[in-house]
Amino acid sequence: MLTRDQHLTLLAQAGRAPSAHNIQPARWRFAGDKVELLEDPARWLSVGDPTGRDNQIALGMAWEGMAMALSTLGLGLTQPVVSGLPYPPAAQGLRPAASGLITSGASPDPLAAFVDARRAYRGKFLRATPAQIRSLGECAAAHAEFVTLASENSTAQIARWYDDAAAAGLNDPRFAEELYHWLRLSPHDPGWPRDGLSAECMALSRWEAWGASIALRPRVLRLLSALSLTRLLTSESAKVKSAARIVLIHAAPEVTSFDIGRRWYRFWLAMTARGFAGVPMSALADSPGHAAMLAESQRLPRGNRLVNVMRFGPVPDRGIAQSARLPVAELLQDS
Repeated sequence: MLTRDQHLTLLAQAGRAPSAHNIQPARWRFAGDKVELLEDPARWLSVGDPTGRDNQIALGMAWEGMAMALSTLGLGLTQPVVSGLPYPPAAQGLRPAASGLITSGASPDPLAAFVDARRAYRGKFLRATPAQIRSLGECAAAHAEFVTLASENSTAQIARWYDDAAAAGLNDPRFAEELYHWLRLSPHDPGWPRDGLSAECMALSRWEAWGASIALRPRVLRLLSALSLTRLLTSESAKVKSAARIVLIHAAPEVTSFDIGRRWYRFWLAMTARGFAGVPMSALADSPGHAAMLAESQRLPRGNRLVNVMRFGPVPDRGIAQSARLPVAELLQDS
């Protein structure tokens, strides 16, 4: 039987798993040797994630995070019984997403040591050395079932596609309003230490954050959209081109979003272990047209769906800000 303090320690580690816009939908309940993962439907992007795909991925990542955390105590976690959750949710309130049993005799997962070191880096990367590029390729090859390296000569095209897709997203007033809700552009924002996308984690300077706080207001964005100027706000072409490589995450038809979330998280941690930082370029996967062009141009396995696109590069010498997390006590649900 684990103590409450042990539960909180486990949640601190499992809670470091990534989620779209850093919304953190995972909650947990322990009952003896049973672990139950719950979803908070209030933390679901109804506009950006209407089918719940991103939440299911985040929940899979959280489950894998819990399994790794338990391994540090010499404990294992059985394969989860995953619930098929409908979207939109039928009602408010927490709902069961997956459950499993704690087992004994597990060895520490080597990736658990890199959970706190993993970062999403949205700045411009320094040039990777040949040795680093080889290491990146080796890691991708070890996960080739669901990871494909984009061809190096396609980087500029992917950068243009990303800017187009991101601008199109901001042209949707409902999407822009939802995004703005999760932006944390000032340390004075009450959500700054809790969740969302902070200016620090978006690699924005003080003045860039101030400008974004004005330009990304929904009413201002509607005006910019009418003037066809949103692309000026979203352009990350130079940052994309600075990446050592661009990586496509994909899944076979029979692989659920929950399961690909588990695998993707492990790949990201494996890249962290090799000294790389990365960031999803979700706008490409969210745009059906761009996703189809990427699947064709990068020759993804026939029938596989594009889950996301990431750019990776060496961790910068100055380090990367760590994204905020909810207090662990809020993640724990009493039995």
